[in-house]
Amino acid sequence: MAILPIQIEPDPDDPGCAVPFVEGTVAGRAYRFVLDTGAARTTMVADEYTAGLDVVGADEGHAAFGAVSETVVTVTDVSVGPLVSASLDVARADGQGPGEHLLGMDMIGRYRCHFRFGAGVVDIRPSQGRNARGADLTVGRRGHCYVDVTWVQAQGVSAHANWDSGAGITIVHEGFFQQHRELFRETGMTDGTDSSGRLLPTPLVQVSGAVIGQRSFARHKAAVVDLSAVNATLERPMDLILGYPTLSQADWLFDFPARKWTLT
Repeated sequence: MAILPIQIEPDPDDPGCAVPFVEGTVAGRAYRFVLDTGAARTTMVADEYTAGLDVVGADEGHAAFGAVSETVVTVTDVSVGPLVSASLDVARADGQGPGEHLLGMDMIGRYRCHFRFGAGVVDIRPSQGRNARGADLTVGRRGHCYVDVTWVQAQGVSAHANWDSGAGITIVHEGFFQQHRELFRETGMTDGTDSSGRLLPTPLVQVSGAVIGQRSFARHKAAVVDLSAVNATLERPMDLILGYPTLSQADWLFDFPARKWTLT
């Protein structure tokens, strides 16, 4: 087992919300990344190194508030703790998009990862392949992973949820919220920022009675966002994006290549 330390950075404006960061190097240069399972592709903000790299392609990314056009470049010698790659095609944020570097599923999804936010670590191991145990993990065509959420007080209601370690707050799709308002209590407003850097006034709610992996989760904060734009690009639309207020309540073991997961 190899340990990847993570630094949890609380949101000063939203108590209970936070983002995990990890330290690494690219081409011998030090970088700090958001540990972001919600990012299909690792993204780097343009700097002296990445700005000088040849463009090898373009990609159309999708953030919570809309589409993002991405320039793709190839970086070398990526090392983030035990996560290593001799070369990697990354999205370069050329003056738009996130203000932070994002370590995405193109790196994280190669391994068996035990996320322990309370301990501030991710335990990294090779995939167990056919010997992996746990529930089946739904993985989208771009590498995003999904779990189901049910509610104690609403028999028969199930939400399809993206497991997004880079989301500082859990997000409820506006359409799902309107259909199941009884599951949420409105608490106010905040300024929401998606991975593209877009800012939008966003309603806040409390989620109560949620059950994931047969475990009940305590009441916690979420934001209501219209996810229609990103859902239009998915094989199966998502009802929730599970962010830090949800994820921090448990330890999560994902064998991404084997497509298995469990709570520990």
